[in-house]
Amino acid sequence: MRHAKTVMNIEGRWQGINDSDIPEESLRHFEERIRFLAGKNIKAIYSSCLVRSIKSATVAASILGIDHIETVRGFNERDLGLMEGKTNDEIREKFGITDIYIASRAIESIPMVEPWPKFVGRVMATLQAFSGRDGSLVITHGGVMRAIYNTLTGSNERRVIFDNGYILKLEFSGSWRISEIIGQ
Repeated sequence: MRHAKTVMNIEGRWQGINDSDIPEESLRHFEERIRFLAGKNIKAIYSSCLVRSIKSATVAASILGIDHIETVRGFNERDLGLMEGKTNDEIREKFGITDIYIASRAIESIPMVEPWPKFVGRVMATLQAFSGRDGSLVITHGGVMRAIYNTLTGSNERRVIFDNGYILKLEFSGSWRISEIIGQ
């Protein structure tokens, strides 16, 4: 599940591994999304190590009655280097990049951006370690969800958007598969 909407999300700024506050209105919307999961047999909550995910996971744990959250570095967002904190217009102007989206290989020319294949490898290795953890809720990021989606579907579909609070429901039976996208 993607974390609650942050100030930088609202402003249209790329966050990467940086964090920003989550407004109260965004937390209330996220709480509504979490209430949807009540009674769905969530046994454990995991979070990326980034503050926006931990704060969102804390809200989820409170609502779902889970007393422990484990952070997992492998589910951190893609490091976006010098494009973090900038809008698409600022990125176009400063770096001359026009193909700007989370899975873009073009943004790798921007200093310190984590290469997409390395990011995907990290995310998928982390996901593989979750193959025996039925009933887990992972609070993570849009880029992580995109990496999983692209890998499991074998596509680079950009029209499927993982907005804040969206859920990518996965099932494991010998291999991972997407069973549902909740929130579209």
